[in-house]
Amino acid sequence: MAFVTGYGVFTRYVLRDPNPYTYEIDSILMLACVVLALAHTQKLRRHLRVDLLDRSLPERFHLVLANVISPLIGLVFCAAVTWKAWDAAWSAFGTGEVTRGTWVIPTFPIRLIIPIGTGLLCLVLLKQILGYFTSPKGTNQASQK
Repeated sequence: MAFVTGYGVFTRYVLRDPNPYTYEIDSILMLACVVLALAHTQKLRRHLRVDLLDRSLPERFHLVLANVISPLIGLVFCAAVTWKAWDAAWSAFGTGEVTRGTWVIPTFPIRLIIPIGTGLLCLVLLKQILGYFTSPKGTNQASQK
């Protein structure tokens, strides 16, 4: 992505010949970077958390909240996003939808990035929920601070 941006800057300001494709390529790469990193970030438990109530809750309830309730809410949300994004990608494939920019490309592969990333996030959340119930008690510390 840095190479594409650098190339766009170089052609625009040094060669005085702007390349119209660099913005579209950067947008696609940014989408892929963000969406495909969601599952890995959740696996490492590095997403932002609001721990306002954590201090006032009993430890046992805190573990259930962090290991079951929160991932379950995330799983439901991500499953809905995955399902609707897959519908949009499949519709784009069926209709042959293309971009409207200067670089006309099919949108199906681009739209497919979202259900792949959120689907992977669903798998990670499901693994974390099941891991809480299958691990020996006392070893499931989701509050890795």
